[in-house]
Amino acid sequence: MGFDTNLRNAVLAIGSLRGAQQACADLKPTAMPMTDEELRGRAELIERVIRTRAKLQEVRDRAENLQAALERFKQRRAAMRM
Repeated sequence: MGFDTNLRNAVLAIGSLRGAQQACADLKPTAMPMTDEELRGRAELIERVIRTRAKLQEVRDRAENLQAALERFKQRRAAMRM
């Protein structure tokens, strides 16, 4: 994945989580009776939040891996200059 793709995915994931925060606040408590449509909507929202968090974690992991690779590169370059 390129930098632009990772950045775009991160921005979309953060925006999605912010939108989900309000949507979750508007959900009925689980103790209240719900229609099938409300239950389906609740399940879809939860699924989207879980997928979004997983994608955001992938972006974080990728950033950490890239940072580690950059540090290894800098160390090798410094060793070659000695």
